[in-house]
Amino acid sequence: MGPVELATLSFGQRFEVTPMQMMKMTGTIANGGIPVTPRLVKATIDTETGERIDFEVESHERVLSEETAREVLSMMETVVDEGTGRNAAVRGYSVGGKTGTSEVGINTNKFIASFVGVASIEDPEVVILVILYYPSGEGGHQGGVVAAPVAGDVLREVLPYLEVSRSEALEIKESIDMPEVTGLTLSEARTILIELGLEYEFSEGQDGSMVVREQLPRRGIVINTGTRVMLETY
Repeated sequence: MGPVELATLSFGQRFEVTPMQMMKMTGTIANGGIPVTPRLVKATIDTETGERIDFEVESHERVLSEETAREVLSMMETVVDEGTGRNAAVRGYSVGGKTGTSEVGINTNKFIASFVGVASIEDPEVVILVILYYPSGEGGHQGGVVAAPVAGDVLREVLPYLEVSRSEALEIKESIDMPEVTGLTLSEARTILIELGLEYEFSEGQDGSMVVREQLPRRGIVINTGTRVMLETY
């Protein structure tokens, strides 16, 4: 590994893994840090005698702590709830994932878009990987734009088929552009944020007539309804 490889590995390039390896890695995270050998055949049944031979699930030694696996799974859930994987969200189910956009060669203008996901977060049942080679449609080539929606469509069919419990409380959040509220009074800013379905937080002792000096997130940043906005007044 040279200095270029060392640098690019830090943001996810130069990795060479097979789709099955990526699926197994995601399954290990979903399984609390214990890897399971993938299998293509669940069982064989003799059509004459009816004898059934099951291929048992083969587990291995723990490679991640349960705490680390849980934290990564929570991060993956945030990717779908609030990040680049929003297009993989399925109403009524908690979905986690990670988008990927890989360059093919140097200055070839060719890309590989991907999305790897898991559902549901509370009790994982399904790992899914969608890979699109050289996407070139109007949707672009980003994994979150062209691969994540495919995963969402598949999970929307698979999860009910597997009778995974659905929660009416899990609604897909709406994406909006953060408005500009600096320069407004605190009362005016709160009115705008409430109408957009945003929460807000400010220091104690500030009254509604005080003017908003700073806001986080900044204006124009894409956020979801329910996001907490930090306000600082003077």
